[in-house]
Amino acid sequence: MEKACNPSRAERLANEDFACLEKYIKEFSVLYVYTHQASSKDPLTKNLRKSMTKNVKSSAHRSLLNPENRGKFGRNDGKFVDDNLLVFNFVKDDLSKNASTRIPARLFEPLASYIKSIGQISCAEIRGTCWLVGGMLVITNYHVYMLINTEREKQQNPNLPITVSFDYLRSGQTEHVVTVEVDEEQDPQLGDSRLDYKFLRLKECEGIQDRVPLGSIVQNRQLQEGLVIIVGHPKGNEMQEETCVVVSSYSWREKLKQRHDKCIEKYIHNPDPSLHMTNDRLLRSGEKYKDCVPYETSLFTGASGSPVFDLNGNIVAMHTQGYTLNTESGQCSLMEFGVHFNAIWEDMKSKERYHDVEQLFPNYNLEDMDIDD
Repeated sequence: MEKACNPSRAERLANEDFACLEKYIKEFSVLYVYTHQASSKDPLTKNLRKSMTKNVKSSAHRSLLNPENRGKFGRNDGKFVDDNLLVFNFVKDDLSKNASTRIPARLFEPLASYIKSIGQISCAEIRGTCWLVGGMLVITNYHVYMLINTEREKQQNPNLPITVSFDYLRSGQTEHVVTVEVDEEQDPQLGDSRLDYKFLRLKECEGIQDRVPLGSIVQNRQLQEGLVIIVGHPKGNEMQEETCVVVSSYSWREKLKQRHDKCIEKYIHNPDPSLHMTNDRLLRSGEKYKDCVPYETSLFTGASGSPVFDLNGNIVAMHTQGYTLNTESGQCSLMEFGVHFNAIWEDMKSKERYHDVEQLFPNYNLEDMDIDD
């Protein structure tokens, strides 16, 4: 045992220390037990132990998910029985949560072109994100538009201009930013509060005429897992990009409830049981977010309206609101969502805006496109 832990170690361990170390080793990956050289200068800290334990869990989970090992679990025919399926889903979710956020380098070039069509929409103190769909039309969240109306009422000025700034890429940048005013007299009257989308028309501007209309890369695809890329203006800052892990569709409600309860316990000393998420509230959340894709992201206020890209470089959703909880320390975001474009498309058709669908989203019904196509 001594040699396995540290071949160069000369002193012997006391019995109680030996038993304690043996307990920890049972939690660790074999790889870490043989490679980590614990010493007084590099002690076996709590964080290190937790990291090791996490590694061995992930290693075991990967082993379970390995197709070559599938037949070793459950029945002899290799099929998962109910209990094993629960374990399988838990393991799959655990790996997704810690999944690598690497993206293919081939996305860099098209994304560099697409970000020129993404702008920051603003009116007085209100900030959000929008993007060119086609012609001079941009799309953003309906709640951003309503916040603008509320801001106008607050300042008692219904004529406060709504502007969109493109090429805002550096903090405090004032030069080389193209700012265009929204043409409210030409409002397309197209949007929906439930699906949280709103189209607006910009005034004519030569500075944006050659930019890629992103409606052409919108796809009718509902993501259930994997990675997405969000590009927007969080907190009204310069444009930022974040690669996010999609929360598995089978587990997001359970995860949402767990995070809700943990947040309550963390921020409220004497939690009121009525604040905890009940099954009824979960059902209502399920209805509210049924047309959305849930994911892990740090892009909150200001990123509303951001396009959500898949790893083929297509837009599959628009970043909307998350499930938030007001605490003593401020607002806590438990999970963020993007509304799928297939839901927006169906809503537009229900409003008899078929021509707009065909004109703004010309490739919407095609099979999933790859940026190399």
